[in-house]
Amino acid sequence: MFYGATDALLDSSQAAASYGHFISSNIGAQLLACYGFLQALYVQQDAVITLSRAVGLKWHPNNDKRLKEIRDVRNRLTGHPALAGEREKPQRLSSAIIPYADITQCGFRGHVYYEDGFIGEDIEVDVAAFQKDNEERLSQQMQLVEKRMDEQERQFRIEQAARPFSSCFGTNFEYLVQRLHCDLSDAGRLGQAQAHARMIGETIKMLEQELTGRGFEPEAHSWKIVFTGLDLLEAIMLRKSSSISTQHEFDLIFDGLEKNINSLRDNIAAIDMKLRAPTS
Repeated sequence: MFYGATDALLDSSQAAASYGHFISSNIGAQLLACYGFLQALYVQQDAVITLSRAVGLKWHPNNDKRLKEIRDVRNRLTGHPALAGEREKPQRLSSAIIPYADITQCGFRGHVYYEDGFIGEDIEVDVAAFQKDNEERLSQQMQLVEKRMDEQERQFRIEQAARPFSSCFGTNFEYLVQRLHCDLSDAGRLGQAQAHARMIGETIKMLEQELTGRGFEPEAHSWKIVFTGLDLLEAIMLRKSSSISTQHEFDLIFDGLEKNINSLRDNIAAIDMKLRAPTS
């Protein structure tokens, strides 16, 4: 929702700014530019509604006089030109047209016919002024959205920093890794190494669950190689073979696993440090 609204906000701004490029001798293209311009401004407003809601802010462009005017012009001229005003209180129905001769590079004029007997009105759409007014007012609301995001980020960091991920490793994790390496011909050490492999796996699994549960899914899934290394070592230990080639295979896999575990710990320490760092 948030990223979609951000994309819509940027894309609609670019679309609105392109109005003049579509004014040509083709009447259809001119009308499309008029319809598209007002719709782009409407989409911008809706995007900011969505972004505000995403961070817990209650806001609507109808609360701003000028934004409401722009919204109403879109509804009556191009949003619902055949019949508009049904949802207004009191209800004021209207229909509208945009005369071909009143479309220029700078804007266009629409005529609204009211169904309640009142005289219709001409609405002048100065493209530059409409876009400027719309974006300036939306920018003010986006500053509030950004402020709320900063507040939420600070609160998130405070909460997360109180529970460092590094604590998942405990106090004897480094010892477990060191003792994972063994001489495969030593039956006593082989049994200890197998137990250590299981304990290391349980620790990494706990860390993975902690990362996932606290919204760090990418980090949680980036260290599957550690589980693969443990599986390979355990498979070798289950062979009950102490040949030179098997020992070399075990040593090579252990060296790679140890490097990846050290990288994992460095990465987790960096996450904890980032969470402790004050926000700007």
